[in-house]
Amino acid sequence: MKKIWFPVFVILSVMHLVGIVGGVSLLSTLSKPLLMPVLGLWLMAQTPGDRSRLRLGWLFGLLFSTVGDVLLMYEGGLFFVLGLLAFLLAHLSYIVGAASALRGQRGFLEKNPGWIVPFLVYPALLLYGLWPGIPEGMRVPVTVYAVVISTMAQSVVNLHGHIEKTIFRTMVAGALLFVLSDSLIAVAKFGTPFTGVHVAVISTYMVGQWLLVYGVSKVINGHKKATG
Repeated sequence: MKKIWFPVFVILSVMHLVGIVGGVSLLSTLSKPLLMPVLGLWLMAQTPGDRSRLRLGWLFGLLFSTVGDVLLMYEGGLFFVLGLLAFLLAHLSYIVGAASALRGQRGFLEKNPGWIVPFLVYPALLLYGLWPGIPEGMRVPVTVYAVVISTMAQSVVNLHGHIEKTIFRTMVAGALLFVLSDSLIAVAKFGTPFTGVHVAVISTYMVGQWLLVYGVSKVINGHKKATG
């Protein structure tokens, strides 16, 4: 069973993309709620018996991501706000999990605070560009979400020097793709959507989540070997 979950995730991902591109709503509807649970099963299979906060943070993050995926399948402002809340909780879970990997040590950004600037500028520019299209009642939650997802990316960058370089690059790539995916959702919702935006959103989301989960599994197993 340990090796089955990644192929299942790939199959579900392809099904979902085919459903979107081909307009086969049944495929996309059936596959989307299964994507993150399968990633969670893969992570559990790769890290059996581990009880670290890192693993727990990511499992909760994948759970909240699943809830968000389901909620965003429905039309309407209420479902969008609830989906936003679910993904906000997912990012907070990832932030807590990543912080635990530091094991009480000072992270890269704490030692090099200048690197925080890009993570402040990017959401500010994105919000500035989309602000006219964001309904007044949505501006506060959207701003809070932008800050939290930027903090999630920062929490991963903060691991620089504390985890192996290849794993670090993998996780940073995953975090940035996740940020890009959410940015594209905002563009589609509040700005001017472009052709293929939905494919771009789900592609960056699926790959980003996979890279993060893969990196987490390597961090956990690397720590086991170091302490084992």
